[in-house]
Amino acid sequence: MFSPSSALLLSLVLLGASVPADAAVKARIRVTAPAVEPAKPQPRTKPISAEGKPNVLLIIADDLRDYVGWMGGHPQSLTPNMDRLAKMGMRFTNAHCNYALCNPSRTSLLTGMLPSSSGVFGNEQDWRRSVQIAGKPTLPEHFKSQGYTTAAAGKIFHANHGGPEGRFAGWHGGRRGFEQDTAWDQRFPQPGVQIPDLPVHTGQNFNGLNIWHWDWGGISIEEEKTDDGQVVGFAADFLSEKQNQPFFLALGLYRPHSPWYVPQKYFDALPLDSTKLPEVKADDLDDVPAIAKTHLKEGYHKLIVEKSLWKDAVRAYLANIAFCDAMLGRILAAVEKGPNAKNTIIVFTSDHGWYLGEKQMWHKGKLWEETTRIPLSIYAPGLSQPDSATAQPVALIDLYPTLCDLTGLPLPEHLDGSSLKPLLQDPKNKRDHPAITCMNGGKNAGYAARDERWRYIRYADGSEELYDHQADPHEWTNLAAQPEHAALKTTLAGFFPKEFKSAVRPVAEIMGAPSPAGSNDLVLNIGDTLTATEAPKLQGRGVFIDAVFEFDPLVDQDSTLLAQGDEQSGYVLHLVAAQPTLTVFANGKDTVITGAALEKGRINIRAQIETGGVITLAVPGHSEVLGVAPFEQGFPQEPKAGLAAGQSFGLLKNAKYPNSTPFDGQVHRLNLTVLPPHPPAAKPVAPEEVRKP
Repeated sequence: MFSPSSALLLSLVLLGASVPADAAVKARIRVTAPAVEPAKPQPRTKPISAEGKPNVLLIIADDLRDYVGWMGGHPQSLTPNMDRLAKMGMRFTNAHCNYALCNPSRTSLLTGMLPSSSGVFGNEQDWRRSVQIAGKPTLPEHFKSQGYTTAAAGKIFHANHGGPEGRFAGWHGGRRGFEQDTAWDQRFPQPGVQIPDLPVHTGQNFNGLNIWHWDWGGISIEEEKTDDGQVVGFAADFLSEKQNQPFFLALGLYRPHSPWYVPQKYFDALPLDSTKLPEVKADDLDDVPAIAKTHLKEGYHKLIVEKSLWKDAVRAYLANIAFCDAMLGRILAAVEKGPNAKNTIIVFTSDHGWYLGEKQMWHKGKLWEETTRIPLSIYAPGLSQPDSATAQPVALIDLYPTLCDLTGLPLPEHLDGSSLKPLLQDPKNKRDHPAITCMNGGKNAGYAARDERWRYIRYADGSEELYDHQADPHEWTNLAAQPEHAALKTTLAGFFPKEFKSAVRPVAEIMGAPSPAGSNDLVLNIGDTLTATEAPKLQGRGVFIDAVFEFDPLVDQDSTLLAQGDEQSGYVLHLVAAQPTLTVFANGKDTVITGAALEKGRINIRAQIETGGVITLAVPGHSEVLGVAPFEQGFPQEPKAGLAAGQSFGLLKNAKYPNSTPFDGQVHRLNLTVLPPHPPAAKPVAPEEVRKP
């Protein structure tokens, strides 16, 4: 089933020698210490034999758009292995993500829930804290509870490269990210860590743009020592063994996510002068609504053009795709050589696409085709037809029910998607609904519906876009204003979610009525948020915070526990390099007090900002620090921002606190008391008033 083709031979030329399975790859460790999880661990069913159920191999590339040979997105894409795998089974030529950012997209795929159902729509939003997901098993959790051995290597849930230091946590998630420890029996590179350390950390500024998260250049590193090379080494070792139970193996290939650092030969394979730019239209943005053009403020496209780096960026992206394809080739070779080739379902996909200057857009986000359309191929031995394809609209939320359907597992009730098995059985089958992609959340949510021919976008302010892919595959002409399409728009809009559910608890569960003395008591959970309108007023008042939590310096040494307000008026209780820190903002200036570094274990922190002008930060039995507040009668003004528990950054600026991350561990108590307003100064008494009887 995996016999080499000319495409495979081409990939092997690029690959060179096979990856050696070193000791680190073989040392797979069982998870023993789960962190806070959204669902209670489900009991396993009776173990089933490896012959009783098919195995599942789920491979997720990062930021991979339609620049894949079989998708035709770019004429210079070198993807022989992606093409070969796609021809082994079914190619889904009209597949889309449900949100064009890493965290909400992966959350959607792995929970089977639309962002509007989970409430998760931001990269810094810890999906594990969503009240909508709580109690609902993720895809790997479900397979584990049904008797499968679950294993993972690389980025599956949201994670990141960890910044210039390759940090375990921080820098928009860090290499741990929002990992779900209890989902896996085996985890590489180690329990609690998703992404192996990059041999060359981001921030090298090879491209001269000095943008830490977006750099590119060739590196002199052996492929097996790259982060993806290490993941592939683990995969090869795992797939070479016969498992006693069927397995669910999830592999995350980080490329072509930035930084675009891959061995130099992948850059050399495509000379810069011959690199082809994407087709664009100079006035493409003239007919789109204002809400769709907010990215112009970033100025990335203008910067790229001014510095003559457009071709350079496209070439770097293509080089990273070629590297990703080479890594996929090694995985396929391991399946072919191992004992599992005849009984393993293989899914290859991406979390979302990527812009390379179309509509003057770079990176990800928005609701246009370049970032919603993704590669998706499924090979199901004995079911899918070789070299088959469908143009029916499908989405990542469909993978959860599909894999349950293909393996005969029961379907959890919370799933929003529908199985793709009917399409795999007969490519002529049709679907009766479009693929839905979301952008932003709550009252600001906008949606795109993509069927076989049309893309309809409706933003939160009611503005629209409509594109006919039969005549306009580049989405250059917005037809939304043409009256003859009114019925079509109504039909497609009918598939948009009717509400966007909140991931956080309602105010009534967090805060009760004020006390007779005028104080407000809040009992918080990590993940709780209150808007400025909902949060208790700060002006003229102080606060008292009592927090008890389990502290692990590897995870939470730079995390935020509680923040309220803004840089004009507010406060943050956070950790900086494991030191408890209280930062108070007043009149645009900050006052900071810091305690001694904490050690691993249960911690109690008590912080108080008194209306009389004293700040206290105490860890009972450990340390106590006093400071002077920048005010004497409570916060001088009412902040414009609300309150958030455990949110990354909060009102801390990432330029100063780049390692800030949401609090990851278990919190036993997080109580906030907003103290009564400072009493007004006593009115001076006139001497004659004193003499009166």
